[in-house]
Amino acid sequence: MRKVVVVGAGGFGKEVMDILEAENKKSLKWHILGFIDDNPTLQHKEVRGYKVLGGTDWFSQQESKGVQAVVAIGDNRVRMKVVKRLTALGVQFCTIIHPSVTIGHNVRIGTGTIIAAGCILTSDIRIGDHCILNLGTTIGHDTILEDFVNLNPGVHISGSNTICEGAYIGTGAVTIQEIRIGEWSIVGAGAVVIENLPDHVVAVGVPARVVKSTPNSARVD
Repeated sequence: MRKVVVVGAGGFGKEVMDILEAENKKSLKWHILGFIDDNPTLQHKEVRGYKVLGGTDWFSQQESKGVQAVVAIGDNRVRMKVVKRLTALGVQFCTIIHPSVTIGHNVRIGTGTIIAAGCILTSDIRIGDHCILNLGTTIGHDTILEDFVNLNPGVHISGSNTICEGAYIGTGAVTIQEIRIGEWSIVGAGAVVIENLPDHVVAVGVPARVVKSTPNSARVD
């Protein structure tokens, strides 16, 4: 079994722990050590039956040797910042996929990505590193998700889409075929995207319309 910790002991961290436990029920794979969280009020307490071992500086300790991490933080900007910090400490990341997920032909999934229950990925799809595919999302053929994308529950991405780095797609949003959603853009819950969206914008509605820009500082260097 591989040792693993979940970085982030909030609500999404609890859901990620569900996925790890579901994987273990199918085939004993993970030795789950607990959570890591920089919130001092959570440290050394229990969340969902697991101890919060400490903050991210825990990875500098001897006991962290050989332990993999999955970063369960929904905010794309914060997740990227934490991943960069842990990478500098030499932390290795794992990809977790709920056993109920359907994966078709020639699907490549990046390191650190989290795929929740009920997702469907069809054919010839590329998923980047540290993405989140939340409950019941579907992705059509020949689609690319770049790094740090977050698809919230019930999102449906049609074929031949490109969802660029850091894009955040709200619950229940839908795209038609051959759509590009720009870097660090946000699509509101329930939106229907029928036209390409540029980088660093917020789009809402049916059909989705750009309502404002987001700061270029959304990218974490």
